[in-house]
Amino acid sequence: MAKHKESPNQSHFKFDIIKRFEQSNASVEELRTGIWAPIERISHNSLILKNFVANKRKRSIETAWGKVTVSGNILTQIHRDVIDCVLAVASKTKELENGDIAVYFQRSDALRKYGNSSLKHHSWLDDKLNEIQTTAIELRDKKGNFYRFNILKLTAYSEKEESFGIVFTSEYRQYVEGQLTIGYLSELDKLLTIESALLKSIVRFFWTHKDAWRMDVDDLLTTVGYPKDSEQMIRAAKREIETNLDLLEQFGICSSAEDVIVGKQQKVKRLLYRKPEDANITFIAPSSTTPALS
Repeated sequence: MAKHKESPNQSHFKFDIIKRFEQSNASVEELRTGIWAPIERISHNSLILKNFVANKRKRSIETAWGKVTVSGNILTQIHRDVIDCVLAVASKTKELENGDIAVYFQRSDALRKYGNSSLKHHSWLDDKLNEIQTTAIELRDKKGNFYRFNILKLTAYSEKEESFGIVFTSEYRQYVEGQLTIGYLSELDKLLTIESALLKSIVRFFWTHKDAWRMDVDDLLTTVGYPKDSEQMIRAAKREIETNLDLLEQFGICSSAEDVIVGKQQKVKRLLYRKPEDANITFIAPSSTTPALS
């Protein structure tokens, strides 16, 4: 990893930004705008990939919180898992001279947190980080603010730190500074037991609400970025929710009273959330009024 000097004139910002990257792992907004698609893998013949390629490798999602366009790669819940695991096992976080943020960690620790520490999976981890690095994001919030950034700038081994490292771009850092951020790393092990990417994205979305929230399932699927490319896909997503209500209840998420039973299957129209008392989920308020792009 390239050597960087810390800038003296940034020293008064250091505590706040380092604290933010150590104590929170995502902005609330990015978990509400579908950046991280609720899918595990993208098959070569899938409709989502065909539409992505036909749209010049761009994927756009519009929710009640803003519109986002993801270019280059389709980011999934697995990519979000990878960043969370890296942050959970990080040994050091450092602000670099140009405003980038470097996070140092051992790849075996990140893979162990994810659930597989085999050496042969180091290349898999590197591939996922590279996909994040080569993905560009454009986001316009409901206030009309526009942001453009890549999340990662660099992934490499640092001889000085004797660790692997990832570098968050100064543009992403600037975006994060002006956002409400969320920290749920204490709950990450429990989250990673969920096999379904759709259910993971739903849990992450509801976690962004400090106390309680409710949302119709159709709106929820749009908000988490579920690809509504066919009625069959939508029905499959709703079935997945309906057959996993017991699991969702472990995270404080349940169906609403107006839902009906058809045969032996509960048809869910709306999901309700109330933060469990034992859930260790924290928030950090925006630290500054960060200028968006004009």
